[in-house]
Amino acid sequence: MKKIVALILLVMPSLFFAQTAAFDKFKDVKGIEYLTVSKDMFKMLGNLESSAADAKTQKYVNMAKNIDNLKVFTTSEKKHRKEITTAVSDYLKTNPLEQMMSFSSQNAKVKIYANESSDASIIKEFLVFVEDVDDKSVVLLSFTGDINLNDLDNLK
Repeated sequence: MKKIVALILLVMPSLFFAQTAAFDKFKDVKGIEYLTVSKDMFKMLGNLESSAADAKTQKYVNMAKNIDNLKVFTTSEKKHRKEITTAVSDYLKTNPLEQMMSFSSQNAKVKIYANESSDASIIKEFLVFVEDVDDKSVVLLSFTGDINLNDLDNLK
């Protein structure tokens, strides 16, 4: 499970976007671990321009300025897995996210959703949902912001 999440984060390191208050109800629930990174933290990271070691690092730092929120929720408790799965399903019914990718293996199911702005090169929201069969756990990653896909292309 951790390998899958790490892989997603490595493959898409600059896609730090998408978040909504719809999942905040899971923040202080015993049995659900969570991480929240606020817009203020991303702004602070964006102000590290003078300490960026190279041009590529500087590009990542500049992209951080456009990130509003990052939230990660994970649990292996059956009751909470069902609650998070239902919350994701309900959220997708009422919000205009398009499934961008789906991956299924013997061990896990991964679904990636995104919401573009009127300019197709700008992603406003990004959601990754992972169900791990072996660990019997789920992971929800949710990002919001204004991430320019052209900027991602420049990170090569």
